[in-house]
Amino acid sequence: MYKPTAVALAAAVLIPMAIAPATPAAALPATAQVSLPASTAKSPEPGFRVLPYLQAPSSTSMTINWISETNQPGKLTVQGPGLGNQPGKGNSSVQNSEPDYLDLMEYTQAELQEQIPGIEQGSWLKSNANYKHSVTIEDLKPGKKYNYTVTQSGQTHTAAFETAPDGKSWKNIRIVAFSDSETEPRGRTEHREWELSPVNGYTSESLQRPSTDSKWAETFGMTTRYGQPTLRYPLDQSTAFNENLKHIQAADPDLVMMAGDLTQGSGYQPAWDEFFGHVAGEHSDIASNIPLLPALGNWETYAAMNGGYGSDDDRTPAVISRNRFLDYFSLPQDPEHPEYKGSYYRVDHGPVTVLSLDSTNGRPDENTDTGTLSGEKFSGDDTNMTAADLSTDTQGQFTFESYVQGFKDLFPGSTEQDVDLPNMDVQSAQWEWTEKQLAEARADGQIVLVQFHHSAYSNGVHGTPPNHEHPDNQSGTSMRAYSPMFEEHGVAAVISGHDEMFERSWVDADGDGRGFHSYDVGVAADGLRGEKLVQNAQGEYEPLRFNSHSEWSAPADQPETWEEDENGVAQLVSGGLHYGHLQIDIAKKAKGAELTLTPVHVFPKLDSEYQLERTERRVYDDVVTFAVGKDGAPLAK
Repeated sequence: MYKPTAVALAAAVLIPMAIAPATPAAALPATAQVSLPASTAKSPEPGFRVLPYLQAPSSTSMTINWISETNQPGKLTVQGPGLGNQPGKGNSSVQNSEPDYLDLMEYTQAELQEQIPGIEQGSWLKSNANYKHSVTIEDLKPGKKYNYTVTQSGQTHTAAFETAPDGKSWKNIRIVAFSDSETEPRGRTEHREWELSPVNGYTSESLQRPSTDSKWAETFGMTTRYGQPTLRYPLDQSTAFNENLKHIQAADPDLVMMAGDLTQGSGYQPAWDEFFGHVAGEHSDIASNIPLLPALGNWETYAAMNGGYGSDDDRTPAVISRNRFLDYFSLPQDPEHPEYKGSYYRVDHGPVTVLSLDSTNGRPDENTDTGTLSGEKFSGDDTNMTAADLSTDTQGQFTFESYVQGFKDLFPGSTEQDVDLPNMDVQSAQWEWTEKQLAEARADGQIVLVQFHHSAYSNGVHGTPPNHEHPDNQSGTSMRAYSPMFEEHGVAAVISGHDEMFERSWVDADGDGRGFHSYDVGVAADGLRGEKLVQNAQGEYEPLRFNSHSEWSAPADQPETWEEDENGVAQLVSGGLHYGHLQIDIAKKAKGAELTLTPVHVFPKLDSEYQLERTERRVYDDVVTFAVGKDGAPLAK
């Protein structure tokens, strides 16, 4: 395994951020900042930096990872059916871990110098030591519960997991999916933009939203979108993610799918500290009990203040960012291409197959800034897009060739054959692997779910391809190349994010009633964006609605209702775009199974001072139920 050179690391972390993120965080109110000395990382402490988190689940095995700050082995004790390497101690197994130092996770000078309004400088920093522990427990029994305890440097953490059932002995399965948590320390105080549809914003009986001089604006702030004053959401990003996870944990799913953009820049270590604090740390231990299935998003190639996506002169920030993700997670690998390290992978949970794909780059490379396009320019919606016009790339921030050079710069002695970026186009190994896995899953009668980050079908800001009249440089439209494959092999649903607006599309190219539902579930905890708006002949903004496959979205189809409370304070009582997740329930039936896809949102209840009292689990009125046959493929509508 190639190790990054210290020279390359040092160069990478000193690059100033010259490239703005595609979805920048809304600006906080201007605050005068005094230049302070750089903070220092804390001294390493015994115990857990990151609590145990479950990886690579199957019916007979489970991988358990955790992170410590000291170079000491840990001990994993598992109790349950079929285990017994401890004579006289019943069904239990004990294994020791070997700590592996993660050199990419050290704080940069820029991170130590960072100041965030409203938060004491450096209070979010931990130590500069990260040791990964990874233990795989094998020879487990399908569909059984196992209790486990991890002991690390005198601290213990106890949790439990359940193995996947076999393909026949199951009754009900629940999976939760979300995307775009985009954690960072700034999220503890930041309230994101909360867009409102210009054509269906309110119900007929609703009051208008609070104005720019309202108590709402005073409490949460305002921003501007499309030239109009826009409210900020009442939950800061950190609280939103905590509340979302709380409702997810209460639903007790078997798996949690995360379709990319886990952090606000994977090359920014404090963002990872925040992420694991939410899922395996001070806020919750959901990942200790429920396996996480993450996918790579554009933010997994972005280093934030440590160089962004890098530059053609130095692409190592993108490589460092990607490799932090790959280092943290222990994902199944394509045995024919181990260099991709789990960038794409398959997990089977009883009758369900989940394929996680990597949509972070395609070929030929495209870039709206340079006019490098694969198809002819066109306008209107996607019914005007021909097969020849289909885009080929999902981002214009870097080319494959520049990433290869960045990889070789970071890992001396490596070659192009060692590069971990698989690409998503028809010439890629990932494409061939996906086709093979889909064919095998269909032959085995599996119900197939697919996730990748860049939503292929969207009416959001990233919905239009780079060769459109109103282009986007990070569009997921090129992922539509996979749609015929998904239809042919009977994929039930595709889960994506990126546009941060909660949308469902129905894809059935041949009109035979056997297609798949495609979701944007990018509402975990970051932006709350509406549909992409463009100016009409009168100069007014209106939805472009490029995606003719869209059947429902929260911004377009869930108008808000505002009323005054008993103290005369305007309160939202229903509707609107909120943080949330998709709940996927699969019930076994005599002739196959029934899937119920439930779009859940986390509704904030505020008092008359606009302080949060609680959040409620609510369901949007777009619950979809459909049947699959004994072969696992969806039946015709």
